[in-house]
Amino acid sequence: MLGVAFEGCACKAAFHVGVAAALHEAKVPFGLTAGSSSGSIVATALAAGLAPSLPSLWRSLGDRPLVSLARVLHNRSPFDMSYLVADALRRTLGDGDLRQAPGEALVTATRLRDLATLVLSTREEADMVPAILGSCFFPILYGRHVRLRGTLVVDGGLTDNLPLEPLVRRGCTRILAVVASPHGTSNKTPIRRRWQPRVAGAKLTVLHPRRLLRVQSWDLSSMSMNEAIDEGYEVGRLAARDL
Repeated sequence: MLGVAFEGCACKAAFHVGVAAALHEAKVPFGLTAGSSSGSIVATALAAGLAPSLPSLWRSLGDRPLVSLARVLHNRSPFDMSYLVADALRRTLGDGDLRQAPGEALVTATRLRDLATLVLSTREEADMVPAILGSCFFPILYGRHVRLRGTLVVDGGLTDNLPLEPLVRRGCTRILAVVASPHGTSNKTPIRRRWQPRVAGAKLTVLHPRRLLRVQSWDLSSMSMNEAIDEGYEVGRLAARDL
């Protein structure tokens, strides 16, 4: 079974969006997807058959300001990421019930009280939007805390920013790992940086940009995002030919 894992990398996930759109277009027969933080958005959309809508969704955020004084009380923060991400997810996922979607996605979040990794499945959650928001929650930039299963959670990247092992545990024997570094490395955790992806029990292929992306982690520049989406699409298209 083929699995696809998407690294969390904030706005650099524009590259992931292009990869997902290309894999969907090529009808790559994956069995499972997984993602953390911004990667959880892409993993969920790909599993739900919504990857074609991701490029336009990402582009709709282009040049949007990260600070909003008009929504400071609603966001509980001067930063607007909580609203931007939640609004985009609702427009894309509707009520968030993906239990009958074509594929299954696994999303990681970090339980705050003991820093344990939670793995949430689209087959089990009645609404995936809180799960994704929890996976993306970054203190200060995101103003609204998220509770999942009655407990506070933070960004899944704190404990597992590239969830390969959950895919293996679920039976994947081949995995495509999508990362934003042109060197093919990932920040597995805040401590394990520039980590070379590897996992026991599965054949691993890393999909990465062929050159340094101009888009930065907290960068909604339309030009930079469009370049990253286009690069991801080309990398995904080439990878699909070899599967």
